Amino acid sequence: MLLEKIIYYYSVFILGYSITVTALYLILIVVSWRRLREFVGIIQANITSVSHYTKPISIVVPAYNEDQIIVDCVQSFLQLDYPEFEVIVVNDGSTDQTLTKLIQSFDLYPVELNSDQKIETAHIKQAYKSNTYADLILLDKENGGKADALNAGINTSVYPLFCAIDADCIIEKDALLRIVSPFLKHEETVAVGGMVRIANGSEIKNGQIVQTKIPKKMIERFQVIEYFRAFLTSRIGWQQYNALMIISGAFGLFKKAAVIEVGGFEKTIGEDMELILRLHKKFRQTGETYHIDFASDAVCWTQAPDSYKGLESQRIRWHRGLFDSLNRHKEMIGRPKYGVVGLASMPYFFLVELLGPVIEMIGYIVMAFAIYLGIFSSSVIFIFLLTCLMGILFSYSAILFEEISYKRYGSLKDILVLFAVSILEQFYYRQLTVWWRVKAFFNYNKGSKKWGTIERKNFDSEKKM
Repeated sequence: MLLEKIIYYYSVFILGYSITVTALYLILIVVSWRRLREFVGIIQANITSVSHYTKPISIVVPAYNEDQIIVDCVQSFLQLDYPEFEVIVVNDGSTDQTLTKLIQSFDLYPVELNSDQKIETAHIKQAYKSNTYADLILLDKENGGKADALNAGINTSVYPLFCAIDADCIIEKDALLRIVSPFLKHEETVAVGGMVRIANGSEIKNGQIVQTKIPKKMIERFQVIEYFRAFLTSRIGWQQYNALMIISGAFGLFKKAAVIEVGGFEKTIGEDMELILRLHKKFRQTGETYHIDFASDAVCWTQAPDSYKGLESQRIRWHRGLFDSLNRHKEMIGRPKYGVVGLASMPYFFLVELLGPVIEMIGYIVMAFAIYLGIFSSSVIFIFLLTCLMGILFSYSAILFEEISYKRYGSLKDILVLFAVSILEQFYYRQLTVWWRVKAFFNYNKGSKKWGTIERKNFDSEKKM
C-alpha cells in the first residue's frame, strides 16, 4: 500500500533527522558548558578591571506605543553604573501617550537637532533634551518601523559604540560594564549580545529588579525555559566559533562605524538577525579580522507575552524574521568563503530552526495516520520519545547551566518547578509552538514589516503576577 510505504520511509527519514539533531544539540551543550565554566571563572576579575577603563556608549531606545512602561525603562537606563553614556529615546510616531509621558516625566524641552544623516530615515519632527538629565535625548519622528528608529538614534549618537535596547526592557545596573568587556579585550569586536531574561513574576521597583521569581502563569514559565535554551546553550556554543547568527534586538552593543559601513538596520521583519548576517558577510568577503561575541553575564530583563494570542503573534513574527534573513543571504549557505557561518551555523538554522517545525508537524500527521490505519509500530514510538527526550535534555542542561553559573532563581523550589515545566513543555507547549512556526510560512510575503507589539503592563505590577 502506497500510504504504508510513505509512512515507513518518512519514519526512517525522521529517525535519521532526529538522531542528527540530537548529536548537534549534544555538541552545543558540551561546547557551551566548557565555555561557560571558563567564562564564569573570570567574570569578577573582568568587571573589576573593566570598571577602570571603558569606552563611552550611546544607548538607543526605539519606542512605539510604550506609555505603560517607557518612564520606568528610561529611568532604569539613566541609573546604570557606567562612567560615560547617553540615552537616546526614539519615539517612532506613537499614537498613545508615550511622547507626553516622556516630556512630563523628564522635564524635556525642544532643541535644534544636530544629526549627521549617515543613514536615511523617516522625518524627525522634533528633538528634545532634559533640564534634569544632561545625557538624555528624545527624538520624535514619523513612524518608520523599529529599524528606522534605530537608524535615527545611530545618526544622532555621538559615541563610537551604541547599545540597542528595546523599550520594554530593564537592564541590570552593571550590564554595560559587562557587555563592553569584549570591545576592550579585542579591538576587532564589532558586536556583542547580552543575556535576555523574563521579567514576568519578578518584583520590580523604580526600574530595578528587587527580587527574582519564576512567573505564576504556565505560559510564562515555558518562555523562561525557552530563553535559557536559546541563550545559555545555543548562543554560547556558536559564539565559541565566531559564528553567532543573532544578537537579540532587546539588548546588543555595536561598533557604530561597522554598522554604518554596512548601511545600518534594514527595514525587514528580523532586523536584528539580518544585520548580524550582513556583518558576517562583509568581513568574510573583505578578509578583515572581526569578532561577534556574547556576554552571558550582561543581563537584560524583558516582558514576555502572558497570553497565547500575544505569544502566537510574536513567534510567527520571529519565524518570519528567520525565514526572511536566511532568504536574503542564502548565497552564504554552504560556502567555504564564509567559514563556520556558511558551513555550519547557517545550515543549522536552515535545517533545524527554520525547517524543523515543518518536519516535526509532518511527523505528527504521519503518526496520526499510522494510528488510524493500525500500523503504529514501536519505531514510531521510539522516534516520538527520542524527540521528547532530546528536548528535555536540552532544557535540563540550560537550567543546570543557569543554576551553576548565575543562580538568578535561588530557591530549590523554583529550580524543581522549572525541571517539571521542562517535561510538560514537550507534551503540550512544544506542539503549539511548532504549529505557530509552521503558520509563519503561510502568506509569508504578506507578513507585516512594521512594529510587532504585545500588551504591556506597568513594570511595578509584575510583582503581582
